[in-house]
Amino acid sequence: MTGMALLSYLAHCETPLSEEFGETVLKGISFLVDQGMKNPVLSLVPQRNEVSYDHAVATYALCEAYTFCKQMDIPSISNLEKVVIKAVDKIVDNQNTDGGWAYNYNTKAGAHTDLSVTGWNVQALKAAEHGGIRPSKGEIRTALRKAAAYCRKCGKPDGLFTYMQEGREDAAARPSLVGVGVLSLQMCGNGSDSAARKGLDWMLKNTNQPFNWKANNTSSNLYQHYYGVQAAMNRGGDVWKAYNKAFRDSTLGAQATDGSFTPNGFPGPGGLVNSNGGSINDKIYRQCLATLMLEVYYRFLPGTGKAPGIPNLIDRQACLALVCCQPCKQAGQQYIPVQGNSPHFSEMREFLP
Repeated sequence: MTGMALLSYLAHCETPLSEEFGETVLKGISFLVDQGMKNPVLSLVPQRNEVSYDHAVATYALCEAYTFCKQMDIPSISNLEKVVIKAVDKIVDNQNTDGGWAYNYNTKAGAHTDLSVTGWNVQALKAAEHGGIRPSKGEIRTALRKAAAYCRKCGKPDGLFTYMQEGREDAAARPSLVGVGVLSLQMCGNGSDSAARKGLDWMLKNTNQPFNWKANNTSSNLYQHYYGVQAAMNRGGDVWKAYNKAFRDSTLGAQATDGSFTPNGFPGPGGLVNSNGGSINDKIYRQCLATLMLEVYYRFLPGTGKAPGIPNLIDRQACLALVCCQPCKQAGQQYIPVQGNSPHFSEMREFLP
């Protein structure tokens, strides 16, 4: 949860120097660095099967923090670079033989690899690649090529993606994984693949109506839409226009006056909070997913590394906002609209509330 929360702050262009949230951001980074110095993985429970989620999310957050601090000349945080390289090494060195990532980073053939675990590890490696981080052994680009091959094999002719590859014990196709598959392929540099295109076509046909926040179905599955919103924006055009129209107002309408988001109807992680208050992790997870969905308009790092048609900053890929965030204003940067499918800077207004 620390990694998810830190990603939410960084996506809002908050840094350790930010006036309002700087101390919180610094504490989050320092906590994860401390865990990385003490443990072989970024997790409070290194031996648990789900550690390949914990580590990937935390690595993703630290890679973005490292890049942010480096590019904006923020004073270095002790051991940050050391832990980032160590964390990326773990992901690269523990990729399964089939190209995905498994529970507990099991590298043996036949281990429990699935698209959900793989998606988070791909995001972590892409953030590392953005930041120019070089693992001590292995190559990020090679790992992403293998990951793309894995994701392709999870794609179905109708655009859906399966949880595990065909022939495995749980190869059911799931709407909640379409965005995972498409975004992962985009981040691997394969956004034009047939599987990605079919996934985007499925999204255009099936997620073009306003989300029902209270529905007990995939309409309110924030995990699904966290990935879907990013994949749609990366593609741009009709897919993005439809997805943006579907999710934006529903998500904003679910926010309470204190900034929190009301329980959504989907009974999964980050979903419905039960009558006795539910898990605090569920509440934080829901808050982070909804926040990151809305921050897609100005994420610090674009998902593909190319950001076609999305405004870039001079000499850096940062803050894709209609109004540049304060740290960038202080750095004296300017926006440059570039060509592509996604909305140009001058056209962003119609997509913002």
